[in-house]
Amino acid sequence: MAKVQNIRTPPTEPINVAIMNHQSSLQDWRYSMFLADFYKWAKRFDFEFKLKIPLPAIALDKLGGRRLGFFRFGRNGLGLKHEITIDQNHARSEAYWQVLGTLLHELLHLWQQAHGEPSNSSYHNKQYQEKALSLGLVVDRWGHTRYTPQNSAFLNVLTKYGIKTPEIPPLDEQQMLVGRLNSSKLKLWQCTCPVRVRVARDTFRAKCLVCGSVFRRTE
Repeated sequence: MAKVQNIRTPPTEPINVAIMNHQSSLQDWRYSMFLADFYKWAKRFDFEFKLKIPLPAIALDKLGGRRLGFFRFGRNGLGLKHEITIDQNHARSEAYWQVLGTLLHELLHLWQQAHGEPSNSSYHNKQYQEKALSLGLVVDRWGHTRYTPQNSAFLNVLTKYGIKTPEIPPLDEQQMLVGRLNSSKLKLWQCTCPVRVRVARDTFRAKCLVCGSVFRRTE
């Protein structure tokens, strides 16, 4: 009889716990409450989805291009391991359920580093995409994330902990985050929030998940 594989959680590095406590206790930093909540949700996602991942070191910073989040494989310049960064503007301006989706997206990179097989040729390889899809995140190989419209594990966990989500449109109406802002081929569209997106086409049919309005081209 084949033995059941005993998957263990890799040890959390003590510095990550110290960083979490430091960030969450700061009184003179406007992002302290954001970070405290991100750590809380990281632990919830770990528990609910049985990811068995160590505690990451989570940062809020300005990311270039259209990146909403970032996971660093290996160690950074300070020697920290399991670093996750969420874009500051994204954390402040987007619907919070989408910010939590970004956090889960990055946590799945940590899951793959701990238990899977990251690929040198694709940051979002087939294994990563299948794991994300099992939780309700539809991720392409460039990292653009959409969400399965109904009854996904991700949306159910948000509901369980009191996070309200809007009605999620079909997948073909969610394709908003494409390409980089500095590309001359990308056209700027915005809703009434306003949330601004750039798309490499002259026609673009999509509704904002925050305000429900249709995106209009502005240039």
